[in-house]
Formats: sequence, C-alpha cells, structure tokens
Amino acid sequence: MNKNMNKKALLGISLVVLFGFSMVAGNVLAQEVIIQTAFSINILSPNTSPARNQWSLLMEQLLPKVGIGISFHESTGWGNIGPRTWSYPFLDYNYIPVYEDGGYDLLFVGWSWGLDLDLTGLFDTLSIAPAGDNHYQYSNPVYDDLLDDYLAELDPVARNDLAYDLQEILYDDLPAIAIIYPQSLFGYKVGLTGIDDMLIASSNHRPWLWDDPDDHIIKYCIPADLREYNVYEAASFYDWQWLQCVHAALVQREQVTREWGGVIAKNWTLDGPLPGANNPINLTVNLDPDAKFSDGQPVLPEDIKYSMQLHMSPVMASGNYGNLVRFFGNEDVDPTQGNNSIEIVTNVAGGQMIFHLVTMYNFPLSLLNYMILDKHKGDGTGVEELIGAHGYDIFGIVPGDAPIGFNLVKSCGAFMIDSFDSVSSTVHMVPNPYWDDTIVSGGVQPLLTDLYISHVMGKDNAISELKLGNYDIMDAQYYPVLSDFVGETEIEGVLVGDPSHQEMSINMKHPILGTGELTPLGTPDAAKYIRKAISHTCPRQVIVDEILEGLGSAATVPAPNVLVGFNDELVPYAYDLDLAADFVEAAGFNVRVTVTETGIAGLIFLSFLGLASILAFRRFRK
Repeated sequence: MNKNMNKKALLGISLVVLFGFSMVAGNVLAQEVIIQTAFSINILSPNTSPARNQWSLLMEQLLPKVGIGISFHESTGWGNIGPRTWSYPFLDYNYIPVYEDGGYDLLFVGWSWGLDLDLTGLFDTLSIAPAGDNHYQYSNPVYDDLLDDYLAELDPVARNDLAYDLQEILYDDLPAIAIIYPQSLFGYKVGLTGIDDMLIASSNHRPWLWDDPDDHIIKYCIPADLREYNVYEAASFYDWQWLQCVHAALVQREQVTREWGGVIAKNWTLDGPLPGANNPINLTVNLDPDAKFSDGQPVLPEDIKYSMQLHMSPVMASGNYGNLVRFFGNEDVDPTQGNNSIEIVTNVAGGQMIFHLVTMYNFPLSLLNYMILDKHKGDGTGVEELIGAHGYDIFGIVPGDAPIGFNLVKSCGAFMIDSFDSVSSTVHMVPNPYWDDTIVSGGVQPLLTDLYISHVMGKDNAISELKLGNYDIMDAQYYPVLSDFVGETEIEGVLVGDPSHQEMSINMKHPILGTGELTPLGTPDAAKYIRKAISHTCPRQVIVDEILEGLGSAATVPAPNVLVGFNDELVPYAYDLDLAADFVEAAGFNVRVTVTETGIAGLIFLSFLGLASILAFRRFRK
C-alpha cells in the first residue's frame, strides 16, 4: 500500500471519529431540563397595598418555575374578595368552593392582632365559615383537641406551651403560608430612655418610664390630626397615643415581657373554669388604695364598673361593645341600672370587685385593660353627672371646652392634660400630682416634666423637625425608610416589630391544594407537599430586602412574631426552587422534563469537516 493510500485511510478514520464526537457534543449542548406545568390555580389578592401587589405578582411569576401554573390573578378590592372567602353566601355550595366556582384557590392577605397570641376561632373545625373565621376550611382533629386544652388554660406559662405546639402544627400543615412580618420604623432623638418600642407601636406604652435626660421633655409628632377626644370615641392610633398617657386601667402591659401587670389593680385571683354550660370564670380584683384621679379623689370600684358599662351601652356605639358583651353577657346594658356580671364588693379606696365572665376565656386579664373615668363625685364633674346635665353629645366636645372642661379626660394615669389645641392638634401633658401615691409608680413621679403630642404634616417636614431638635419622636406612620437616618448622629431610626403578618391563605377544600384528591397520589399528604412547594417558592428575604426596603422579617407561621406566646423556635421555609419542584413531584406530578434536540452545533462542525476533507482528498490525488 502506498503512502497516499495510507493517508487516505487515516483521513477517513479521522473524519468518522470527529463526526461522532461532533454529534455527541452537539447533542449534549442541546439537552436541557424544563419545568412543565403540572396543574394551574387562580390567585386572589387585594389591591390596597402597593407592597403586597408587588410580592403577589412576584409569586405569580415564580410558581410556574416549579410546575404550578397561574390561570388568572384577580387583584381587586375587599368588596369582591369578601364574597369569595369569609363572606361567601353559601348558596350554590355548602362550603367555599374553588375560584372558578365563586370561591378562591389562594388568597394574599394580611392580618392585624393584639399582643396576645389568641388563636380562638381561626383554624379549628367548629369555626369553619360560616360558623366562624376559618375561611381556610382547615380541619385537623389533633389541632382541635390541643386547642380545647389551650382555650381552657388560665396559667400563662402552660398556655404558652400549648401555643407553641399549636403553631408547630400550623407550620407543618400550612393552611396559611406565612410570608413576612412587617416592621415599623420610628425616628428617635439619640439618648431617649425607658421606651419599650413595641408598646409605643401598639398604644400600650408606660410613659411614666420615658425620659430625655437632657431636659426631661419629650415632643412626639404624628402625621394626622387629633379628632377623637375620649376613650369612647377613639378609634385612631394617634388619639390612643395620648389617651394611653392620661388614663390608667386596672392592668397594662409590662415592658419587655408584654405580660399583663397591675396599675390600678393591686392584685387579683382567678377562679375557674367553673361548672356550667359555658365554663364561666370569676376574676376577683383588689384595687390599689392609693390610686387617685388628678383632683385627688380616690379611684373607686364604681368608677371602673361605670366606665366599662358605658362601653356596653348601645347608645355610646363603642368599638368595644361586642367584646365586653360577649364575656359579660348582657346585650342591652343600661348604665343607670348596672350589670350584675361586674360586682362591687366594697366601694371604697382599695375596694374589691368580682368580674363574673359568663363564658370561658383564656385571656381574662385583657378585660381589665379598659381606661377608667370618674363616675360621680357629687360636684358635677363626674361623667354620670355630665351626661345627666348635658346628654351624650358631650363626648363630641373638644377637651377643655365648655361645658365639660377636662372632666371626660380626668386622669388617674401618670399624666394629666395641661392644654388641648384642636387647631394645631397639639396636646400638652404634665404629671398627675397624685401618681406617686400608686404602688406601680414606686413612689416617684414620671421622669418627664412635659410630654407633647403634635401633628406635623408630611414625612419630610417630620424628619426635618427631628433633625432640628424640635421633636424627639417621629411616629412610624410617616413611613420613613432606613436611608432617611443614614449618616445622622443626633437622630436614629428604630425598627419595631408590628403585631401583624402577611400570608397566602389556602382553600383547604381545593382538590389539589387542600384535599389532594386530584393529585396523582390522591391523598391529603400530596396536597401538603404542594403547599410546602408553594412555601419554598416564596422568596421571603428578597421581599423584605427589596420590596419592604428592610422593614420586615421572614415569617414562619400565620401569627406575628411579637406576640406573647409566639414560637420563636421555628425557622422560615427556605427559598429553594429545586426543593419546591421536588415537593411537586412528591405529590405524583412529573414536572421536570429533559428535552433533547438535534445537535445543530455538531452538524455545522461536520459541514466544515466535510468541506475540509474534500479539499484534502483533492490534494492527495494531485
């Protein structure tokens, strides 16, 4: 065989090898794993919050990446959301159906709470709508039994242990997928002391502990007018900020722990649950014998009873009416006749009262947190006397104006009103001269000599006034951001947990998300896998950092992380799209598909090789 023939053979073999290699390389380059839609759902979200609009749209984009398609996203007002959820009319169905049938599949929503982790009526079977607030239609016998124990537990330590267990169940079952816990941002003058940030954010503050060591004066600006002039009219957060300073209650929140602690109440005992259809309880309270109003008159049991009776009088239209009537049982209370559920044992300074709750309630001390007014002193300044002389219209009169003066806001709290300017919306408060007699004060006056709450219009003005030193506290409702305080040395931004949370509510009657009957496995566990997939698709920290600009934290359960009884041992579900897809496939769906196309790169390479070989072969023939 001559040299040319050997070269030809070698060239042919080389071409075959290179061709095979090029085709393999081309095919490898063309292979990819795609996510195909396993099923589709509809999203329902309120259009009332710009931030929530953003993260609901973000989830709309991310869910298809794990195989959960979105058929339709309805962003709408509460008037359209209510009839699909908690206000469903139950005409065509005796349960809340899926979105296509007039109900919902997945709902973005936020909830506000008090400071107690009160799970009453949210996730138990007996509270499934329309019987209660369980629009999730979640039912778990283990949860129900544990909740029964929780609702009958009056010891706060044991109650919190049960609350931890209940949250663990919700964390695993996910009838509601928690997204974030919002945080508020206050602006403070650097150096203020004694302020529990969570209490000021929830109008539960103990202002006698506040101080500015520089001048013992605090000026606090708010972004709205003061227009609600007493505890029966007040619904605004801003008015409660000054009312909380002026009025005391039997109990108020302790700093740091946020448990209930005595103020006008010296001590108390609980007796119950007692025999009876609704397991009533009795709460016996002994008053602080030194508690006095700002005119020096003692706080008596009749003042406390009358103050609460006014809330239960329909003519007052108090926002607290329903809650008090629920536990004291009289739905048509005439304050002139009294309510036997609130019993006065001894109507003297330091007297005793018994609160007869007609039904069991595992947070009974919260019913002692109603602000106390002066009922009757025989000189025409008591609330009962003023109503008798002028009627109920007196509750719309600005404090200080005739004919009531400051008698509807007569203080038994740490501060009393010095002046109330309704034009500038400024209230000036000074210490109640008799406050240092009370047990809770420890025998001392408030640390501040003056406390002002004033309206300043607009965030920019408020920040400017804070920087200039004209104000010491800027309320979080101005919605400042962290960058507003960067580089400042005399003022600081203080993040405060908010008693609220944002979630994705799941319709537990949905055949894929809830019951699992239309999953390939056809089981409730398969539905739980899908809910876990949704939770792992949620980029909580991205939402906090980029949408909320740092004003929040990743959530674990559908209950705020600032509540008494919150389970802080749980961690947020990690944002992990691969793990989310794993859970969708664990439910029986095949969402990952490997696609192989013709190796275009290899064919192109082969064309060049073919051309090169022809040229080479021709050269060999020469």
